[in-house]
Amino acid sequence: MDSIALKTLQEELLNDSRMAADAFQKAAARFERKDDAGYESCGHQLARLYNTFEQAGLRVAKSFENNIDNEQGWHGAWLTRLTIGIPGVRPAFIPDGLKLPLNELKGFRHVFVHAYDLQLDPEKLVLLLKYAKEIAEAFPGLIEKFISAVAGEQQIEL
Repeated sequence: MDSIALKTLQEELLNDSRMAADAFQKAAARFERKDDAGYESCGHQLARLYNTFEQAGLRVAKSFENNIDNEQGWHGAWLTRLTIGIPGVRPAFIPDGLKLPLNELKGFRHVFVHAYDLQLDPEKLVLLLKYAKEIAEAFPGLIEKFISAVAGEQQIEL
């Protein structure tokens, strides 16, 4: 990876981070409506936040590993894959502390997208909003730490 590729990745990830923050803000605002339409809109934004983070992970893997041929299978393995560093290739992108929040949002996204008949439980949404907030708030720092580590390991000047 060269300086231009790393700077490009950094800006793409920062854009992902802004979209995740926007999704969280909208999810929280929609939840406050306290009606079915608000809960459904909140659910949509929570799924959007998860999708944004997942796409950021895919972006990282493609930038360093170059072998993500089957993006369908990627959905099941991405979280584990990005919590481990690959010596000489890249550091870990996701800290262990975000595995639970991401797994919970991944499960919710699956149900939300594929359910034929779905009633959203406001108490479950409160927990998911807590997890979404953790992710949205941690995202910019993860990017900074990751990019800085890559630059240091690969002796790239930013």
